[in-house]
This record gives sequence, structure tokens and C-alpha cells, in this order.
Amino acid sequence: MVLHALFFPGRAGGNEFGRDVAATLRKIYFWASGETGPRDGRTPNPFGMVSRAAGLLDALPDPGTLPRWLSSADFDALVSAFTVSGFRGGLNYYRNLDRNWTLQAAFNGMLVQVPALYLVGEHDPGLAMPGMRDIIDAMPKLVPDLRDSLVIPSAGHWLQQEAPDQVNAALIEFLRGL
Repeated sequence: MVLHALFFPGRAGGNEFGRDVAATLRKIYFWASGETGPRDGRTPNPFGMVSRAAGLLDALPDPGTLPRWLSSADFDALVSAFTVSGFRGGLNYYRNLDRNWTLQAAFNGMLVQVPALYLVGEHDPGLAMPGMRDIIDAMPKLVPDLRDSLVIPSAGHWLQQEAPDQVNAALIEFLRGL
């Protein structure tokens, strides 16, 4: 197993993701959303470990439908845009994580000193990453002016799209408190 197929430019950047852009986006948007329900070790995770031989998309069944929060028109626009641009630009951020850590070394030990709000979807697959709960629990030490930390029920990774009313309400309450 490898950390993620994203780190192999020949796979996710072109061949695997570009083979069927609509299926790629449908799988990733669905399986990272809250529509998957509670996650367990059997729930497909687009952010999890990936077989070097099979790649990322083979482990994500095609749901055949879009998540309720993603309109056909918006999905078609995404497919069109990614068909033209490909996935390389966005994926390069993840391929460059080690370098990003090096470039950000000057910020090691610094605290976030501005008022902050943390929101996460209850079913976000990122919460399944090893150590993520520890990072969230440590947040008040790293962000001394953390005003609130909210878990949005039934939502996943695409929080703003999946739960816009809850996100907007939380943001407005946060901003009123400043």
C-alpha cells in the first residue's frame, strides 16, 4: 500500500483521473460527502490508503448518482473545467507536501493569534486520518482565540456545499461575536 495515488504523477494526474472525468468527480464528490453516512473501516475513502496496483478510483464504487447537494449543472461545469485543465495543478499541492513543510518551517511553534472558528462535517473522511482527532483536540493550545469548534451533523468534506445554511449561521454568529 502507498500513502496515496496522488503522489504518482503518471496515475492520478493523467491516466487514472483523466480516463473518465465525470466518473472520477462523481466518485470523489460522493465518497467524500456526508451521504456515505457514518464511516467505518469498510467505507470507501478517497483520502485513504491506496493500492499501488489498483489506484484510487478502483476502490471507490461509482454511486451512479450525484450527491443531493450537487446540481447537474454545477457538476457539468466541473466536468467541463477538469476536462480542459486536467487534475495536475490541484494534485501538485499534495505531491509537494514535504516541500511545503520545509517552506513553512519558519512558522514552527507560532500560534494562530486571531479569532478563529473551526467547522468540520460529522462524516468528513479526513477525520479518519490517523492522528486527526489528536490535532483537533490540541487546537485550543495552537489557536488561543478559538471561539468555537463545531461538528456539522450529516455533512462530509464538502461542508459549504452540503450544509450551507448551518455553515452560514455559524459564520454569522462567529462574526457577530467579534
